[in-house]
Amino acid sequence: TEEQCSGIPYYQRQTLTTSLKNATDLPPLPEGGVAQSLKRWMEEDDQHPCDAANGDNCTSCYLPPPRSCDVTTYTLIIMAHTTGRLKKFIDPLTEMMDEWQGMTEIIIVWNSPRTNLTAVSTEKEQQYATKLLAWDKDPSHPLRIFFSMEEGLTNNLLNRYHPKLRPQNQAVMYFDDDGPFFSKEAMVDVGFELWRRNSNVQVGAWPRNIRYLSSRMKVAGKRGLKGNIDIVANDAQGDIGMSYPSFTPFCRNVTQDYVEYNRDSFPDFNAHILLPSGSILHRNFFCFIWHPAFEELREWVAHHKTMPDDMTVSMLVSHLTGKAPRTFPREIGTTEFDRNVESNAERGINAQAILNQSHRRLGLWNKKGWFDMRVEAINSILGYFGSMHYGSVGWCAGTTFLQYNDESHSECIPKKPTLNLIPWLNDGIGSDHCGTGDKGSLLL
Repeated sequence: TEEQCSGIPYYQRQTLTTSLKNATDLPPLPEGGVAQSLKRWMEEDDQHPCDAANGDNCTSCYLPPPRSCDVTTYTLIIMAHTTGRLKKFIDPLTEMMDEWQGMTEIIIVWNSPRTNLTAVSTEKEQQYATKLLAWDKDPSHPLRIFFSMEEGLTNNLLNRYHPKLRPQNQAVMYFDDDGPFFSKEAMVDVGFELWRRNSNVQVGAWPRNIRYLSSRMKVAGKRGLKGNIDIVANDAQGDIGMSYPSFTPFCRNVTQDYVEYNRDSFPDFNAHILLPSGSILHRNFFCFIWHPAFEELREWVAHHKTMPDDMTVSMLVSHLTGKAPRTFPREIGTTEFDRNVESNAERGINAQAILNQSHRRLGLWNKKGWFDMRVEAINSILGYFGSMHYGSVGWCAGTTFLQYNDESHSECIPKKPTLNLIPWLNDGIGSDHCGTGDKGSLLL
């Protein structure tokens, strides 16, 4: 990336008329810092080789296979830290345990002292806390509580990806403790099946994207997204022999470029970040997220006022695999779709209902300047990695339900497809991708 940035013509540098403003007093991550962090770790590893015989933790990190067709079960992780939200997740969780096939394990990551759960003040909260603790105590119940602080961890949003969780299943599904909790049809019937066919990327139903501001980045991003759409539309299987589009260089120091965080929509195509609720990730990525080489990144995330774990995980996973996340519809329709009936107004109402739930990350969203801080965060993290992946592809790629609004914006219509319209569930793209599972590859 450093060579790519140095090679950018002068007429493509400093083309923006505005500049990124600091929203917090936390210094940004160093540009291209991930390369230096990896270099330092490799040098230290050469000087002090890992010795398992002397008790060193010599666990290697392995990338997941591109497909996991033999996986039929999954772990659900919900992170919580306050008894005020027990009702919000225990009620829907109770229904899930009765109806969601394949969910063989539930982990509640409790990010506050155990006493906050055992010494509850209100009677209603006490009822829910008692139920949760009883589930945890029952060895036959699929739910267990992971008390972060008793495991030597602090209150960190990245705890939900910690290797100490040791999920039994390869597939790990996520919800925030205050939701939104998407339906079984969306998460299991559609999302989990998409993950089985794309298990080496992050898969999710609640995407966000960033907006490029410079012409250079817009052109490069558009070219990369088109290439990714073509790969999916051509029904390519696995990664063998595949050449995925190049990432778009982000050259903060050379070009003075910066990007904007799009808070207004949840796009099918060209999404760059997946919010945790409604996402699915292979457990092998836990090892990378908490690898010593990325300690500098984790420390910065923990100290930033927005605690941008979502941005961090999406950026790290995409750079490890060289691929963008995949998205699936968060709402599944129950009636036959009529192109002439679904109006823009109806879609706007549905989108707003979800949008209103998106600004609640641990109650932080109501802080003054929240979105300015999110813009600062994504620019810092992007600068650290030095590039951005080419954007997600929606569920309708390669089908007649793909609608081009203009040359740079695509969407899937209907917004709430019925199950018989999802390509990989029927005889469409991706339906025959599950065969013999591939083995993961060693990276760190």
